[in-house]
Amino acid sequence: MEQNKYLGIYIAADKATVVLAAKMAGKIEISDYFCVVPESQQQPPETQQVQKFAFADVAAKISAAVAEKHFIFSNVAVAIDCRLYRQQKLHSEFQEFKQISQTIRFDAEEALAVDAAQTAIAFEIIGKQISGSDVTTFAAGADIMTEIIKSLQSIKLDPVTIEPDSICLRRVIDDMSKDAIVAAVSQTRCFMLCPAGAGSDGKAIVRSFLTSPAQNKTALITSQVMLTMSAQSAEGRTGAIRVLDMTGNLDVNALAEQTSMTVESLDITNKLLIPVEENLNGCEPLELIIAAGAACGLAGRTDKVDFRSDFMPYQGRKAAIEKAVKFAGIAATALFLILGVLLQIRFHNAGKDISRIEAKFKGEYIIAMPGARFPKSREAVRKLKSEINRIKDVKSGLLSASGEDSIEMKLTLLFEAFNSVPKNIDIDIDKIAVTTKTMNITGSTNLGGNLQLFSAFDKHPKLMKSSATYEPKDGRDNFRLTIELKQGPIE
Repeated sequence: MEQNKYLGIYIAADKATVVLAAKMAGKIEISDYFCVVPESQQQPPETQQVQKFAFADVAAKISAAVAEKHFIFSNVAVAIDCRLYRQQKLHSEFQEFKQISQTIRFDAEEALAVDAAQTAIAFEIIGKQISGSDVTTFAAGADIMTEIIKSLQSIKLDPVTIEPDSICLRRVIDDMSKDAIVAAVSQTRCFMLCPAGAGSDGKAIVRSFLTSPAQNKTALITSQVMLTMSAQSAEGRTGAIRVLDMTGNLDVNALAEQTSMTVESLDITNKLLIPVEENLNGCEPLELIIAAGAACGLAGRTDKVDFRSDFMPYQGRKAAIEKAVKFAGIAATALFLILGVLLQIRFHNAGKDISRIEAKFKGEYIIAMPGARFPKSREAVRKLKSEINRIKDVKSGLLSASGEDSIEMKLTLLFEAFNSVPKNIDIDIDKIAVTTKTMNITGSTNLGGNLQLFSAFDKHPKLMKSSATYEPKDGRDNFRLTIELKQGPIE
């Protein structure tokens, strides 16, 4: 999808003009365009009847033509014909846009004599004073807006904005209307743009009115210019007129003479590029300009006078995102629900297995530990390990069957200490007496050897000297040692 191209649709009761446009380097370029006429307008004039505004048939034709021409665009904007809305200038007590938007429906209902509940309202601020703001209000029937929006939504061309045609025209030629009145005229419509005056917030005031092919366009523009000049203040008046004549019947010299103002033609080609085709495929140039102005309202930050902000606000990508999030949420909920059920089943089965194993373990524990009360499983495991280690110690001779330290273990530790004495020490043992608490050793070593012997017992990890004496005699050191076991488990 090309992000810099937009579809502009200009909707009138008797025709719809569609353009594919982009805004580049300050210029608007129309890539392609076409026009669609309702079935009722294709009938002979004598058979045509005045019917309620209907757009579904035209929307279907637009969809078919867009598909046939392979239009690629990012968004859709709509301009509606001046015959489908009413325009009125009124005064609001407020200056802030947000405050005006909250009260404009009531002001418009009184000024335009319409039912605000059945009307789509759009507005723009054209001037501010201490007493409030001057506001141009546009009102279109809710039935017309509903028909347009729903018909376009049904063909997946939901419009981002719906604006008056005069605003879309001004968007194209606004920078050409500085210090001059701009008149744009076709066979059926005329638009008048008055230069922005002091306190007008920089926006040209625009009016639209209908004309007929047979009407004298020079006289029409003359009367409208004079009416416009009389309504302007002295400091806001201008002496120039720029004319965008799409009929070829406007007499520029006569207009200048009758208004006493400088009149010049407006060259739209400096701002708008339209493919050169014979007869423009039945489309009117002014309608192409308005449709392009609607499309380029979506290009960049542009002030908009949008009926949709008041009536059936555009959802577009927001709705698509919300729908995607909704489906994702439902899918995630279902996934977590299934996962929860599976985990619950697995937890239930694991609980049954644990209960079965614990019951079996309890029965075997009572057999292995007769007379013992079954504690918690973790404590029972610890006690079994301790009992297994005790049995291993008994079998290896480190403990007696009653659990006390055995003589074999004590003698083993004693000879470990003797074997750690250096080989050059001559040890002669006379007697070893073992009791439940101590081991008494008497004997002799070569002179000076008793210190090495005593040191061996000091270094032993499981033995300690309770008492030690020695006496040199007949060239040897006679000693007497009392040895005890250190407190703590035997490793």
